Amino acid sequence: MADWVATVALGKLSDAQGDPEKSNGFWTIWAPLLLLHLGGPDTITAYSLEDTQLWMRHLLGLMVQLSVAVYVILMSWKNSWFSFMSLPALVAGVIKYGERTWVLKWVSDDKYLHRISIAPLMYRHSTEGHEYVRVLVLAYKHLNQFMNYLVGSGGLYILGAPPNPWVVAETNTKWDALEVEMGLVYDLLYTKAAVIYSKGGFIMRCISFGCTLTVLLGLTVQIVHLKSRGEDDEGNWHEIDIAITGVLILGALALEIYAAVVIFSSNWMMLWLIKQGRGEWVIWLSDRFPWFFNKKKKWSRMMGRFDLLGYLLKIRDREVRSPSSKIAWKVLGRNYEDKWNRYRHKTAYSVHPLIYNAISELCDPYIDSRISDSLTHELDEDWVILKDHNDTGETFFELTLCVHMATEICYRLEMEWDAGGEDDPSGSDSSLWKQNREVSKALSDYMMYLLVMHPSLLPNVGSLHVLELYFDEPRRLTRDGRDVNAACRNLLSTEGYEWSWSRIVERLKGKEKPKRWEIIKLLWLWMLRIATRGEKGYGQRNSHFQQLRQGGELLTLIWFINPPYTTRPPKGPRYNIFFS
Repeated sequence: MADWVATVALGKLSDAQGDPEKSNGFWTIWAPLLLLHLGGPDTITAYSLEDTQLWMRHLLGLMVQLSVAVYVILMSWKNSWFSFMSLPALVAGVIKYGERTWVLKWVSDDKYLHRISIAPLMYRHSTEGHEYVRVLVLAYKHLNQFMNYLVGSGGLYILGAPPNPWVVAETNTKWDALEVEMGLVYDLLYTKAAVIYSKGGFIMRCISFGCTLTVLLGLTVQIVHLKSRGEDDEGNWHEIDIAITGVLILGALALEIYAAVVIFSSNWMMLWLIKQGRGEWVIWLSDRFPWFFNKKKKWSRMMGRFDLLGYLLKIRDREVRSPSSKIAWKVLGRNYEDKWNRYRHKTAYSVHPLIYNAISELCDPYIDSRISDSLTHELDEDWVILKDHNDTGETFFELTLCVHMATEICYRLEMEWDAGGEDDPSGSDSSLWKQNREVSKALSDYMMYLLVMHPSLLPNVGSLHVLELYFDEPRRLTRDGRDVNAACRNLLSTEGYEWSWSRIVERLKGKEKPKRWEIIKLLWLWMLRIATRGEKGYGQRNSHFQQLRQGGELLTLIWFINPPYTTRPPKGPRYNIFFS
């Protein structure tokens, strides 16, 4: 709205210059002040990554609006000292609008990937004794490693690569540090952090603030001068014009003050102080003003879930459409109605601590060596089955669908398989398999949610035609089942290539609960690892960065944690699909 209003106002000002009787002395500073407001706030530069690709359009807009502002200044110039106030206002406007355009250009060609260099921070300064400082330094270290991966390695293993700082960090700081890291990346992509947290940006900000303050002082002097002479309407100096000028200047000054507060309380400024050897200042500020100097997290701590069979049963047995639904279907088409139905069916939950534990296990570089040989053999056999039954390209969609259906069947029907659902008499393992069971179900529904709602986040997804076919013909999966349990029974009783997950279910059915759910959980952990280590083009990377605007997906969190190049790709049949 600010862009639109300022553009329209500049157009009206330039149009009014043709009538000398309407000329106003205040108009000389209105135009450059509107240019200043076109620069926007520091906390919002782009609303999506696609905006950065339009930086040439913003540059053209800057040139056109600057030309209009200069035209208005020249045409409204009066033989008065107050007209000279338009010059500092013009300087401030060019700086603010130029900053926005420069940041958009800077992000568009990926220069932000080369911006971070933190070697002095890593080796010169101790972080012992204070959690906030440890969190900041850990976040910055990991961000440096993550950016190096994006710039150079392209997902390849680098011999002698430094250890992942997140893995070796303390448990009580690693998650906070990861959230701070995601916030730092968000700042680089969607705010003016790329410019303002630099020496040149600081100088420009001081100049802009000084120019705006000068204009405010000039307006104050002019108002006092007019009042002292008792000239309320001399030269078209109307009170409404004075009020508009005051609003424009005070609004610009308020934005500058707010920007200064954001700068000095930001994690970037605290990291700069640490790099300058002023870590004790950071400790003092965070202890004295904890409500002001905080970690500024950007992780939503939520995960979506999508129950595929439940959704198919719902759309199969839905009632007759309401009149409003029929109108929407006629006007927008069936695709929009289906998308709306899927959106309403998805659910969002807070990420359970068990999920965090599973992610920690996933990102442990030594996880493969800690799995027993027998369990490794079981996993490899399951992956061989998946590979043998996916001869259409072994896409990530097919793998996810098979493992999701196997998990759903085991989750729904094991009460019928195992003696009325009684706990195993294994003592201490009885609670562990229940935890693995719930983690597996949550990850299964989450991966299906990504397939349905955000397939661009996943590698090598392939065609989703089969999934759309199931949505169009729900009975292909549910048959005549009246609930999810009955649908699962039908899936096992139907023979044929289409039900490829049945072989995995039959293997899992004969195992005890602890081993069954440990296998399923590890299957999903391997799927998550593949999802963050598969083919990575700019599209998938940018899809993850887009999610930062909504707080980031759980998969984005994992992507940040474990850059592929920090550990050697594991070996075995279950990895050949994406690493061969």
